[in-house]
Amino acid sequence: MNRVIKKSFERKQKVTVLMLCAVCTLFCWSCQNRNEADQPLPEPLSDEEISFNLSENGKTDPDLLIGEWDAIAFAYTVDGKRISNRTAISKGRLKIPVAITVIDDDGKGLWELSVVNTSMYACSLSGNLIELTFCRSTYIYVPPLHIENDLTIALVTACSFVIKGNELIIYFTKVEDKDLLPNCLVIENKNLLIFKKR
Repeated sequence: MNRVIKKSFERKQKVTVLMLCAVCTLFCWSCQNRNEADQPLPEPLSDEEISFNLSENGKTDPDLLIGEWDAIAFAYTVDGKRISNRTAISKGRLKIPVAITVIDDDGKGLWELSVVNTSMYACSLSGNLIELTFCRSTYIYVPPLHIENDLTIALVTACSFVIKGNELIIYFTKVEDKDLLPNCLVIENKNLLIFKKR
């Protein structure tokens, strides 16, 4: 009889100890998560730091730019390493005949973005740093909330690029102009424009 009582007591003791361990573990885990939630989000890096980090994660050979590219997404990076907030798009083709543009009267060598309109851009490069200058465009009306507005703004504010596999990733300055955003579809809180090679 004493053995039965003793074994029953030992079982209850083991179950109690296991339950206390589980409760302590859950308590510690919830405290840790609460502390992490209280931490402020990291500040975005400077344009130069993000551009450098991007260049470390792909290729920046200007010859790889040449060809035709389909716009496939806008996204966001805080540091040039991690990409988040990716939003797929399905319109826009970028034709790059030469990497660096020598501007002349006939327009050869200009980058060509085709959506509703066809827009032309002159390109200058230094490493993975890029500057695109709007030169001219056709004049078909584009209503507000159209992806062409997003693409145009992203290209004229481009800072740097990297090629990862068959994707061209262009980093541009985040749009904060409240007058521009009502015309755009998805660019708000984004700073990456992603193309895929045809």
